[in-house]
Amino acid sequence: MKVLLTGGSGLLGKELLLLDNNIYAPTHSEMDITNRESVLNNLEEQKPEIVIHAAAYTSPPRCDANPDNAVDVNVVGTANLVHACRLYGMRLVYISTDYVFDGKRGQYTPNDSINPTNKYAMTKAAGEYVVRTYDNTLVIRTSFCERVFPYEKAFIDQYTSRDYIDVIAPLILKEAVSRKMGIIHVGTGRKSVYELAKKRKDDIGMLKISEVGFIVPEDTSFS
Repeated sequence: MKVLLTGGSGLLGKELLLLDNNIYAPTHSEMDITNRESVLNNLEEQKPEIVIHAAAYTSPPRCDANPDNAVDVNVVGTANLVHACRLYGMRLVYISTDYVFDGKRGQYTPNDSINPTNKYAMTKAAGEYVVRTYDNTLVIRTSFCERVFPYEKAFIDQYTSRDYIDVIAPLILKEAVSRKMGIIHVGTGRKSVYELAKKRKDDIGMLKISEVGFIVPEDTSFS
């Protein structure tokens, strides 16, 4: 089963390539997802059966500062891939985020209504809607971090189903090559971000949502 991956240089992309080195991951110079002709030409040449769309403009603060870049990559780039996959009859797997939920109650199911509260999440939610205009697709909402928690402090009052990339990536790959369609959630049990950090980093400091200057959903955990 031939798989094409966008975002091969990202955190998830690198981990997926470690799991299966037969996955084809074009570089940005080889395929610019914001350029429709570039996407069409690449997919026509490679003829993958599955496209895993992991490329994204991430980080809420960066998206707040550069919303046009977030729209170009997360919305326009996704629309270009949907167009090409529909044209060539390819399965598209879209990697979305738990941040499409507002975090007011947690324990979300795939059928719950989304309500993004920052610009990053808004562009990812817009990408979801674009993907769902094509039937042969799977939306995977997920959340992950580096193998070692990357920050000196972690939120004690934010709850999540996030886990380390080496835990999440195999689950994503398994679902991507399945025959499932629609929307699914991939994560592990509900925990605070601080509890997650403590699993692999003893000297982690405590942080509260009120101490940062950007919008952070309080509980985006999955059911």
